[in-house]
Amino acid sequence: MGKGGEGTIFQLEGEADLAAKIYTDGKHLDREKKIKGMVSQELHKRSKLVAFPVDTLMSDTGGFVGFLMRRIVGGKPTHELYAPGSRKLEFPQADFRFLALTATNVARAVADLHHNTNCIIGDINHSGILVGTNAIVTLIDADSFQFQCESTTHRCIVGTGEYTPPELQGVPLGEIDREHHHDAFGLAILVFQLLFMGRHPFAGRYSGPGDMPIERAIKEGRFAYSSRNTETKMEPPPFVPTLSDLPPDMTSAFERAFNANPSLYRSRPSPAEWVSVLSRFEAELIACRINPTHYHAKNASVCPWCRLESGMGVALFPASGAATAGASLRSNFDLTAAIAAIDRVLGPGPAPDALQVVPAPAGLSRSAAAGETHRGLMGRRIFGGLLAIGSIAVMTHGVPIAFLGLIFAAFLLFGGSDALNKLKAAKTQAERNWAQVAREWESEIGESRFDRKKSELRSLITEHKGLPGLEKLRLDDLERRRKEIQLQRFLEGHLIARAKIPGIGDGRKATLASYGIENASDITKGAFYSVPGFGPAMTSKLLSWRQSVERKFVFNASLGTDPTSIRQVRDEISRRRMEIEQALTRGPIELEQIRTHAITARGRPTQQLLEAWRALKQAELDLT
Repeated sequence: MGKGGEGTIFQLEGEADLAAKIYTDGKHLDREKKIKGMVSQELHKRSKLVAFPVDTLMSDTGGFVGFLMRRIVGGKPTHELYAPGSRKLEFPQADFRFLALTATNVARAVADLHHNTNCIIGDINHSGILVGTNAIVTLIDADSFQFQCESTTHRCIVGTGEYTPPELQGVPLGEIDREHHHDAFGLAILVFQLLFMGRHPFAGRYSGPGDMPIERAIKEGRFAYSSRNTETKMEPPPFVPTLSDLPPDMTSAFERAFNANPSLYRSRPSPAEWVSVLSRFEAELIACRINPTHYHAKNASVCPWCRLESGMGVALFPASGAATAGASLRSNFDLTAAIAAIDRVLGPGPAPDALQVVPAPAGLSRSAAAGETHRGLMGRRIFGGLLAIGSIAVMTHGVPIAFLGLIFAAFLLFGGSDALNKLKAAKTQAERNWAQVAREWESEIGESRFDRKKSELRSLITEHKGLPGLEKLRLDDLERRRKEIQLQRFLEGHLIARAKIPGIGDGRKATLASYGIENASDITKGAFYSVPGFGPAMTSKLLSWRQSVERKFVFNASLGTDPTSIRQVRDEISRRRMEIEQALTRGPIELEQIRTHAITARGRPTQQLLEAWRALKQAELDLT
């Protein structure tokens, strides 16, 4: 049934419910006491969600060689589900509700293990949990669990770096006893990946010096999606969900799970807490009003999957059902009636002049500062006039020095205008502010908003009429590109996670998946520019692997146009038709709301308008 580094899994003749694991790495005697202890304590009866050893297997000579366990039929590793590329192949009908349910069941299985057995998983990873088509999960590799038997602790001596908590990064795992909060970290990683389309929470773009591989990011607590990004210096990859797409209790749970503070490691959400949070999350998922195959948290401001699919240009979930829903809506939609309803709504008419609606400000009087300025100017002018008359009189009697008095009098009469200039500047500013506020108010209560909305609706009407032609053009294009599309489907079937590529281990594969690079089709020369840690050497290895895959492709001319591509085109056109029809259905209501608001607002000048008018009248009064 399967083969790994430790041993080989076999079916049993006549025992459809059992499988056998035969150790082949030469270390079977080191495991004998642990396996016998698990069998003697009948752990397989304590938890039905774990493939515990049921009995030991002995050789012809009586030596221990392995064990029997429950056979898991149809289960696939979690990474085959959470990664969009493999999900299309292995779980083609799974939508986001299925992912959320699986996340809940993973947490439930770990909680069940912790509660009912004296085991700790230790090496939680994406391959150690199998998912069935009903979202039921089973924990496997139970022989690697940490197991307490009487006074002996059989440790878990292995670990997967991308799921190992920061306090255990770089630590010899065979020398420590694992604790429940260590499992809580790995569980949180898996839950995150299931809800975030396979993205790893510690894979992102680091703003500091050097590379930031996932294991180092974990050790340093650099949660790429955290709201504390100024501390972590990490930003998530492009085209990913965000924590704001989730309910606050789930956001808080992730922040606690991945917190860098060592004093909080033991406060990570437990598996039982995750069951509670995820069960509530599942129950509150709502369908997207645009795409009925999308489900998301009710608190999300917009559908995250519509947002991501628009940015990525690929479908994240099965398209089946979208076209049917679109056809149903289309059968109830009358474009002619919608156009007539839109045309029947008349605009609010030209906006009145703001001067016509603002009342004269009451209780205005010259400000103290302006009064002081005017009194000072009046005093200067009176004194300057008297001095000028006196100086001229003296000069007529032959005293030339009186000319200096005449100069000073001129200064008094015509100088000292700084204060007056300030009043003039204040009036100019008030005039500008009034003009700006009046324009904004007239725009609000005028025809411009109404006309813009009607123009948008007319554009949508034109687009709606052109959708059948657009669909035909795109389907014709698919026919012309049959070979290209066959090659793309062929490449999409070759997943990086399953491939053996020199220098590309699990950590680098997790980074690639976090940047949406999952299969041979995703590998292009420009795909790695934004992926940290992938320079020319790594890029060359991936491109070489893609080329080796591509050389195996054989075009089958007898095949018709790819049905998946046809369905995608029709579903995309259908979804767009749904969006337009919903907008056109709402159109008359929104136009009427704009019209009513404009007409009503004309009789109620805003406080901003009244204040700007009062400020202008005050500035004019201060200047007089």
